[in-house]
Amino acid sequence: MFTFDRAVSEGRATQGDNQNGKGDFFTDLLRALLKNCSGKNLSARPPQPGLVFRRHALDAAYPTIGDDVEVLIETKVLGAPKNPRNPSQRNPLGRRGSSDLDKRLKEAGLKTIDLKAEGARRAGQGGGPTGDFVSWLRRCKPSCYLLLAVRVIGEADLALTLRQASAANMVMDGCGIVCYAPDKRGRYILQDVDTQLELDRVLSRICVQLRNLP
Repeated sequence: MFTFDRAVSEGRATQGDNQNGKGDFFTDLLRALLKNCSGKNLSARPPQPGLVFRRHALDAAYPTIGDDVEVLIETKVLGAPKNPRNPSQRNPLGRRGSSDLDKRLKEAGLKTIDLKAEGARRAGQGGGPTGDFVSWLRRCKPSCYLLLAVRVIGEADLALTLRQASAANMVMDGCGIVCYAPDKRGRYILQDVDTQLELDRVLSRICVQLRNLP
């Protein structure tokens, strides 16, 4: 992430490099880690139908072919250093990681609910959403995980990022996050996050689930 961001801070990266380069790298890395751990291949699938919306793009899913998705993984990379090409960016440390997180989490939550609702409809088992909405989400396929890599700048940014990730953890089957912040010399330092949100712990849960699937 530091290598990607250094290209941004030095003005050598385009907006597309920043949005797609880091995001694709993070997704590919997670796929490789889960394959090594579980022996299962994950990849993007053709757009999948929801109950309300006809097409949802998936960052990584298992199985890679067939009618039913068992495990869905959404990935997001947020936060970036100041780009010298963007004079409107006032903060010399760059864009806060939490700036777009609320919108991204709501998008992922809506996708999760819509895909699970369509899965319940196709299963024909009834028992739709009840007063205990979170328990209903946990019972329905596919299992949906949100994995985040967030560059934060300061304690307030970190705190807001973790609050929003905790909220997403109620809608998703799991939300894992890694946060990193620049020090005085610009190097990245990992930040402590809540145990339930630690990326490696959530990856471990996904790996166990994948191992138990055919």
